Amino acid sequence: MEAARTSKQFQEPSQHSDVTLVVENQKLYVHKALLILHSPVFEKMLTGDFKEKELKEIPLPGKRYSVMVELMKQIYPGDVTDLVKDETLEDLLQLAVEYDVQQVFTNCTQHINNILRSEDKLSTDRTLRYLGVVERYEKLQSLRRKLIDRASRIPAKDMMISQFFRLVPATATRDALLKQILDYGLLIPSNIKLQEHMKRYDW
Repeated sequence: MEAARTSKQFQEPSQHSDVTLVVENQKLYVHKALLILHSPVFEKMLTGDFKEKELKEIPLPGKRYSVMVELMKQIYPGDVTDLVKDETLEDLLQLAVEYDVQQVFTNCTQHINNILRSEDKLSTDRTLRYLGVVERYEKLQSLRRKLIDRASRIPAKDMMISQFFRLVPATATRDALLKQILDYGLLIPSNIKLQEHMKRYDW
């Protein structure tokens, strides 16, 4: 029922909807008050000395309709963290930056945290996808330590064959591999470490 409701959300005028966003020649019927509440950019657009202030239909050229729908869902009341999709996560975050929608970063942080808590063994691709995204968005930095920890459990060869490896900044890859090396060193018994040290110097 919830999926059916959200799939048609914004497609038709609802009670008190008072502004229409036009994206890819499709209309999104939304509430001006919510746009103003969640986005300083929309606030300036709708209340400042801009032509959009007087328009009932506001064109948003260059935007994707499906991603704009996701952005709107994030600012409307309700539990929307489960509506975040991996496939469009970065597109959604880019819109959140453009329109300065803090709620999206809050919801995405909670979404990834929920996944980290529920999945003991996160796939290599998903771990690197999230790590790459977190490195690119400062407002998601609270997740970095957890994802570095997850990435440090992935063998280097498995990292390198992942489709998301090239999207992870070198600093994050370095930190994950360094943690892997340090953690491995802690697992080696001290007497073996001493023997290796003595062999190196012919003791």
